[in-house]
Amino acid sequence: MTKVIDLYEVSPVDHNFSRSTLLLLQKDAMISDRFQQCKRWALLSLLNFVLVSLAGTLLRYKISFSLPLLNYRYLLNAHSHFAFAGWVSMAIFTAFVFILSEEHGVIGNTYRHQFNLGQIANFGMLISFIFQGYAAISISFSVLSIIFSYWFAWRFSRDLKRSHLSLPVKYFASAALFFYVLSSIGPFLLGYILSHRIFDNNLYHNAIYLFLHFQYNGWFSFGVLAIFFHTLHTRKIPFDEKKGILIFKVLFTACIPAYCLSLLWTSPPVWVFLLGALAGLAQWIGAAMLLQLIMHIRKDLLAALPRYTSACWMLSLFAFSVKILLQGLSVVPALGRFAFGIRPVIIGYLHLVFLGFVSFFLIGFFLSEKLYAFGRTALFLFIAGVLANEVFLLLQGLFALSGHGWGNAGIYLLAASGMMFAGLLLFLIRQFRYGNLAGPGFPAGAAVKS
Repeated sequence: MTKVIDLYEVSPVDHNFSRSTLLLLQKDAMISDRFQQCKRWALLSLLNFVLVSLAGTLLRYKISFSLPLLNYRYLLNAHSHFAFAGWVSMAIFTAFVFILSEEHGVIGNTYRHQFNLGQIANFGMLISFIFQGYAAISISFSVLSIIFSYWFAWRFSRDLKRSHLSLPVKYFASAALFFYVLSSIGPFLLGYILSHRIFDNNLYHNAIYLFLHFQYNGWFSFGVLAIFFHTLHTRKIPFDEKKGILIFKVLFTACIPAYCLSLLWTSPPVWVFLLGALAGLAQWIGAAMLLQLIMHIRKDLLAALPRYTSACWMLSLFAFSVKILLQGLSVVPALGRFAFGIRPVIIGYLHLVFLGFVSFFLIGFFLSEKLYAFGRTALFLFIAGVLANEVFLLLQGLFALSGHGWGNAGIYLLAASGMMFAGLLLFLIRQFRYGNLAGPGFPAGAAVKS
């Protein structure tokens, strides 16, 4: 229970200090406790992101220079698993609980236990993958991470139904959790393939793509849109709620069959090609409707958000638009071969979604809610690194397509990774130095203790 002390230094015998004032102070204490808890979670998620970036920089360094202490494949596995589970999933978890707890100002102990479990699983995966790759310990922590996702999805879905959040938020958040659980089929299938020594390259990669698809296009995308529509509600930005629900229906209907787009590289039957094409078209329609809605409210949205949040979200919107465009174009055979046949293009697309769309949005949201303190230089370095990384990966892909290698690509990509890591590290340091520790609802000079 949060205790408030030294608030105005009120004496117990002061009859002017009414019961209503005391209740108000207690409510403020609950609000501050909720804020501080989510702030700690957001900070820990950012720490995870810094470690993800460090691992990515080491991977880039190892490609160009000698680093015998680290196994490249082991480090790659650690980097990818920790990126998904440690940064994005924990950040969305934090945002979802922050949104849900607005009604009562209280975060239940269950969510505190869930976050702790998630962090244990995340760091267990990070360390074990670095030292042994796919083996008993790393797989055990991966299973623990999946258990965390099931537990969170079940509990949050139950609390979501009882809440008074708007229908678009409920729909998008519920779908995000559904796809979060559905994506776990990929790791289980991959585990089955590896344990039974099934040497089928197509099956192996399709299991990976199944996980990636329902994480990227399901859990991440629908989670971001749930947070976005909630922001419209809390910032009192008027929009057509029925249109928001229609956007959800179109994108949700398209998400599962859109997995067929990830199978085109295997030369599948015609029906898979047609289903993927229809899903890609549906995604285009849903994205167009979303862009139309945003353009209709853009003035109100820009006026309601801090400038740095607006900048992050504009970059996120651009990355989302490119993502949807590329997904639809992958049905064109020549473009599909280019997308699936050249590794820099695949890596570029994954980073476009992970960094450009999802990470920019989440950072912007935490900044808008004052869960992060703004850092101009840090964010500039990070954004510049992301943009440089995408440009260099695209150029590397074009060089590969032309049949000519780009000898200096590794150095340029290492520099871009270094910029991202430096930006995120500076951003993390800023949170400790200049973060708002008082929280909302408290006057200056108020002292709070747990």
